[in-house]
Amino acid sequence: MNEKYFGINKFTFTNNLMEDKQLPVYLEGSYESIYGNFGYRFAALLLDGLILAPISIAALVFNTMSLHNIYISIICSNIIALTYQIYLPAKFGGTPGKLIMGLRILKMNGDALTLNDAFKRYLPNLLIALIAIINTLFAVAKADEKTYNTLNWIKQSQYLQDLNSNMFYIQMVSIYAVLFTSFIIFMFNERKRSLSDLSGDTAVVKKIYLTKIQEIMKKS
Repeated sequence: MNEKYFGINKFTFTNNLMEDKQLPVYLEGSYESIYGNFGYRFAALLLDGLILAPISIAALVFNTMSLHNIYISIICSNIIALTYQIYLPAKFGGTPGKLIMGLRILKMNGDALTLNDAFKRYLPNLLIALIAIINTLFAVAKADEKTYNTLNWIKQSQYLQDLNSNMFYIQMVSIYAVLFTSFIIFMFNERKRSLSDLSGDTAVVKKIYLTKIQEIMKKS
């Protein structure tokens, strides 16, 4: 039989069918959600925050020592963030917080996450991070080192914000816009997908259902 029919390549047609597969909303015979709800996701976020807290505190202390330390801190903190939010999910299926909460990130077709998928998933947060970096760099460039070094850490932060107040407001509006949009999307879709999930074409499922999910996806 000809490998092409109606002008469509058979291999391409088969691949498109595979790409169209989506994770089930519920398992057969059960109406319990297989996806991480708000409580699970929020707890995972808090755990990730606690895990990263020592690094954040160390960066804050390091930044108070000298104005120019901020440049080093920006580089190091973003390398850590990219590792935490992209490499770890691609390697282990989630951030440490999600893993502790028994959650796993899957592609919508049931496959495991790749680095490319994890990067796409991180894009909304990356946008906020880039705005924050630009904001900080502009403020540091305008700052007087002697003045900065004489202030305590609270006044140092306020000093930099005052130097670039317009960008600071843009940064805050961007954060709230992303969080609000993500929350609305999460609350009104049946697979409990966030803005990041839509960006990466992923969903966060409960680990206890992984085996059943994989069986269903193989049959479909």
